[in-house]
Amino acid sequence: VGARKAFEAAHTAKPGLVTAELALAELDTTEGKRDDARKRLSAVVASHPGSIPGRMLFAQLEMTDGKLAASIEQYRKVVALDDKNAMALNGLAYLLAESKQPDEALKYAQKAKELAPDNAAVDDTLGWTYFQKGLYSMAVTHLESATAREGTARRKYHLAMAYLKAGDPKHGRQAFDAAYKLDPNLPEAQTARQAFGMN
Repeated sequence: VGARKAFEAAHTAKPGLVTAELALAELDTTEGKRDDARKRLSAVVASHPGSIPGRMLFAQLEMTDGKLAASIEQYRKVVALDDKNAMALNGLAYLLAESKQPDEALKYAQKAKELAPDNAAVDDTLGWTYFQKGLYSMAVTHLESATAREGTARRKYHLAMAYLKAGDPKHGRQAFDAAYKLDPNLPEAQTARQAFGMN
């Protein structure tokens, strides 16, 4: 409550203060006021089209709400403003891969990898893009690297699927079981269950 009052006071004193608006949008998001956050971020990018933090926050909000096309649009604008923003390149690549556009995704995923070679999220995206292109052994290499660095449930599901498609169901099942223990409710869990014939 104190934080919100401070940011609102800053916003009232200087209505064009982008940092206060972005902080309020983040608070709105964490408090579940997603429509308020969306209105706030829409206003920020309309009045400050070059605001990379504003567009990144907007892209993340849209992605979390399943609005992939809207999220892709924001990431594209960030990349147009800064083509060396590894997180924007990675976000754009991941969403394009998820939207069954792996050829375009690969271009951005490879660039993100050049800029952030040790980032687990970047390796996961690159691996998942190779998976969507049907290059399963290359997918396994990058997904193994991603899960070794940060073994989130989503990354382990990705790795499980890649192992299976690469002809290694034993390691695939091990990765699936590890992922399922971490989070059985991700959408990837259902996809992986179907792939392993568990439904």
